[in-house]
Amino acid sequence: MARGIEVFGRGATIVEVPAEAPQRRRGALLGVVALAVAVATAVLTGLAVSAASAGDESGAQVLAVAAIGASILSILGGLFAVLTRRGRVPGALGAVLAVGANPWIQLRVLEYFSTFVG
Repeated sequence: MARGIEVFGRGATIVEVPAEAPQRRRGALLGVVALAVAVATAVLTGLAVSAASAGDESGAQVLAVAAIGASILSILGGLFAVLTRRGRVPGALGAVLAVGANPWIQLRVLEYFSTFVG
């Protein structure tokens, strides 16, 4: 207990003031989960490319949609982890990796650069 001075009216008295509770450290589980989902996004994207290369268009499309969904979850989870300070570094890494592994974003980037090739 800390000591403080209480002043009301004319006199002052010394009172015991409860000490502040120590800050509880938040777990990094949310950021780690966002990073794990981002890795799963990269794996799903690789499997979708592999399936497309093998000629399985319907399987590649299903895997690409799953990768896009996982990417969105990872981005939102990573941003939430950064904002709530629950695993800032893994959450930020997960969000960045998920953006890079998103098949829709990769397609748009490749389309943009294909205009320079001809």
